Amino acid sequence: MSIEDHDSLAQQEQDVSPSELKAPLFERLIPILLVEDLQAERDFYVSLGFTVTYQGTEFPDFIALGHGSIEFGISRRESFSSDLPDRVLTWQFGVTDVDLTKQRLTVAGVAFREEWVTPREDWKYRVLHARTPNGYYLLLEGPAE
Repeated sequence: MSIEDHDSLAQQEQDVSPSELKAPLFERLIPILLVEDLQAERDFYVSLGFTVTYQGTEFPDFIALGHGSIEFGISRRESFSSDLPDRVLTWQFGVTDVDLTKQRLTVAGVAFREEWVTPREDWKYRVLHARTPNGYYLLLEGPAE
């Protein structure tokens, strides 16, 4: 950052009142996963119960998916490598019912591994480990049991 940029930023900060600095600004997080096979990734999430919230000619290499308050996008990138997802992201969702999630994964033909996690004697829950079609590591964490 140049000295001029720093001075400009300092002036902008002085122009902002303390109440403006504390005002809510962000309302949601909408991550976008880069993929090679857009359709396979879309079909994977649809098989888990997500719905396509946007798919159109305006952005042919992008699809938005949603389920309740969860929303994210997938975007095709020619330079995508399935070796990279492990280095940039572990995709974790909290689920309400692990057994129903196992059924959906099985019906969709998705291989998974189930793990019991016990951080303390009075706290135990199940996690399903799977991979998306484009290689993202997916954790599906159930409620405490």
